Amino acid sequence: MRRDTSALSGETFDLLIIGGGIIGAGIARDAALRGLRAALVDQEDFASGTSSRSSKLIHGGFRYLEQRAFHLVAESCRERAILQRIAPHLIRPVPFLLPVYDNSPRSLLTMRIGMTLYDLLALYRNTAPHRTLSAEATLAVEPNLRTQGLLGAIRYYDCAEDDARFCVENILHAADLGAVCNNYCRVTGADRTGHRVASVRLHDELLGSELETRARVVVNAAGPWIELVAALLGTDGLTALPLSPTKGVHLLLPAITREHAIAIQSPDRRILFIIPWHDCSIVGTTDTDFSGDPADVHAADEDIEYLLTEIGNAVQRPIMRADVITTFAGVRPLLAANATDPSSRSREHRIVRQAENLITVAGGKYTTYRKIAEETVDEVYRILGQPAPRCRTTHEAIPVRPRVRNGDLLCQQPEVFESDVIEACRDEMATSVADVMWRRTGLALSRCGGEATAQRVTALLASELAWDEPTASRSLQTFLSGRNFPRGMGVPPM
Repeated sequence: MRRDTSALSGETFDLLIIGGGIIGAGIARDAALRGLRAALVDQEDFASGTSSRSSKLIHGGFRYLEQRAFHLVAESCRERAILQRIAPHLIRPVPFLLPVYDNSPRSLLTMRIGMTLYDLLALYRNTAPHRTLSAEATLAVEPNLRTQGLLGAIRYYDCAEDDARFCVENILHAADLGAVCNNYCRVTGADRTGHRVASVRLHDELLGSELETRARVVVNAAGPWIELVAALLGTDGLTALPLSPTKGVHLLLPAITREHAIAIQSPDRRILFIIPWHDCSIVGTTDTDFSGDPADVHAADEDIEYLLTEIGNAVQRPIMRADVITTFAGVRPLLAANATDPSSRSREHRIVRQAENLITVAGGKYTTYRKIAEETVDEVYRILGQPAPRCRTTHEAIPVRPRVRNGDLLCQQPEVFESDVIEACRDEMATSVADVMWRRTGLALSRCGGEATAQRVTALLASELAWDEPTASRSLQTFLSGRNFPRGMGVPPM
C-alpha cells in the first residue's frame, strides 16, 4: 500500500469514507470485499485518534450488565468470537481475574451471578467458562494482589489486541482488495447539489495540494470529529447527531501481574483494568467528560493520580509516579444521553443518513466495529439502489502478512527490527517517526519508546524518504513532544 493522492481524483467512487480509525477501516474492508469501489481518507495518520488510544481489549463488556444492556453484551460476545476466528494472529485470549474484597461495591455472589449471565449471553463461546477462586487460589496465581480483606476472585476470559496495528491491518487488506486509502488528507469543504454531496474537497497535508473527490455515497466516520466534518460537508439544519465525548487515560507501568489481566472494582463503582502488555502493564481507564479539540487530549495530573491511587490500593507492591513509563489518552465519541455519569453512557452506535447520499456513523466501540461496518455498507447499497451482497467479513480472514525479518534489532518486547521500519515506510504508508513508533510497530508503548530508539527510527526514515536534516529533526521532535508524558516527568530512558 503506497500513498497516492492523485488516485482520489479522476473517477467517481461508489463511496468515500472520511475517517481512518477502526470504523472507517472496517467499512473500507467490507465494501471492498463486496466489490464496491471505495476510497478512504484521514486528516492525519490511520488510527491516530481514538483507535490507537483504547484499552487494547476486544471484550464482551460484562460491566454493561449492570446497565441492563443485555443486547450489547450479547452482540459484543458474538463479535469477539468472530474476530478471534478471522484474525487469530491479531486477537489473543487473556485470562482475567476480578478480585472481590470485603469492602468491594459488588459482592462475590453478585459477581458470580453476573458472570454466569455473561457466559449465557456469550452462548458459551468464551474461551472458557468463568470460575470462582478462593482467596488462597487467587493469591497463588497472582501473589501481588492486596491480601487484606480478599474474599476470592472470578476468573474469566476476554481478548487483547494491538488496536493501532489491528486498524492498519484492516486498511491494508482493503487496499489489497482495491480500495484507495490515503492518510494526511483533510476535508476542507464540499460541493452540493440540493441535498446531495456532489464532491468533497481535500487538502493533501504532505504535498500541500488541493484535491476533489467524487463519490456516489459519502460516509462520515470521523469519530470525535464527526460534527466538524458534518459542518464542512454542509449538513447544517439536517438530522443532528450530538456527541457527549468522554476522555479515557491509560498508564504504561512495569509489569504488575504474572499472566492475568486484573479487573478492579473501584469505590466509585468503575471497573479499572491492569492488562499485560509485553514486559509491561497497561493501567486504565478513566472516564470523564471532555470538551475541546480531540487532538489536544492528554493525561492530566489528576487523571494520573486517580489511576495510581486505585491501582496502589489493589496491589501489594507500591506504585509510584516515577514508575510511569508513559501515558496515552483518547476521546470516546459517545452519543449524547441522559446519563450524567460518563461511565454509564451507552457504547451503542447510530447510523444516520444526514443527506440523500451522506451517512454519518456515531458511537460504537472497538469490539463491535465489524458489525457497525456491515450495517453501514448495507445502508450504502440502499442509497445506491442495489441489492446488498452477503457480507463476507464474518468469515473472510484478515491475512497474515509475511515479514522478512533482518537488520539490527530495535526492541526485544515488542520484537521490532530495522527492516520493520523500512517496510512500514515502503508498504504501509508511514511518513513520520510517530507513524512508525505509535501505529506500525508499537515501539512508543514500550520500554524502547524513548529518544534513543526514536533517533534510530528517524535515521532509517531519513534514508528511506530522502529527508534533509531539518525535516528529520522536526519529525523526531514532533514525536517526542507528543508522547503524552506526565507533566514534569520528561522523556524516560530506553
